[in-house]
Amino acid sequence: MATAAPLYPRRRVAFLLGGCAGFLDAVGYLTVGIFIANMTGNTVLLGIFAGHAQWGLAGRALLVLAAFFAGAMVATAVLRRWRRLAGVMAAEAVLLLVAVAAWAVARARPSHTLPDSAAFLAIALLGGAMGMQSAAVRRVGEQPLATTFITGNMTSLAVHVTGLLTAGIEGGSGHASPAAPQGMSVLAAVWGSYLVGALAGGAGDASWGFWCVIVPAAVLAVLAAWDLSQAPMTPPSAAATPPGRAR
Repeated sequence: MATAAPLYPRRRVAFLLGGCAGFLDAVGYLTVGIFIANMTGNTVLLGIFAGHAQWGLAGRALLVLAAFFAGAMVATAVLRRWRRLAGVMAAEAVLLLVAVAAWAVARARPSHTLPDSAAFLAIALLGGAMGMQSAAVRRVGEQPLATTFITGNMTSLAVHVTGLLTAGIEGGSGHASPAAPQGMSVLAAVWGSYLVGALAGGAGDASWGFWCVIVPAAVLAVLAAWDLSQAPMTPPSAAATPPGRAR
């Protein structure tokens, strides 16, 4: 019997995308005071800024939420017609490079902070890119996960660990799935890649300012080219349910 094509996306792609998201979240927070991938945090920031009547900052939080939502819608529509991640990753790379170009044209101040006009454009472009990624990558094989936020992954990892511990205590009569160890390794690796990406983003911002966004853009471009060289993705048998629905 022929071996089924790998379910999308492949692990290494998910790990690298998680690193890119962590990188951009760190740079976004340090540069424009807004998370680029973490919409839970941005929702809280929107409430805080509005509560303090800081309308300019509240506008930034609202903008990234809207951009993320729009990006997720675009990616969903694209993937219904073309079952490859290449198009989404290439679009992400383009959005990041346009944001860097806007930063360069605006001649950011030495402190690495963006002028307001460039900041709003960068927030919209980067938020849209992360929304696209969030909608496009929602599982590896049969393991639901996210590459743009960690809360859902941590919850799933805790469920797996608890199942294994319960199975051990009850002598194998617990509720651990045979695939639990594999799922745990994927979830832990994406969490780790997100952290490493955030560390790299912080260091990159300190050294090169907003120019460092070129790094994840390059990674995404390479991943898009690599994806085109692979067999098309096979959709999971079950409907993809976004992990961490209540993040």
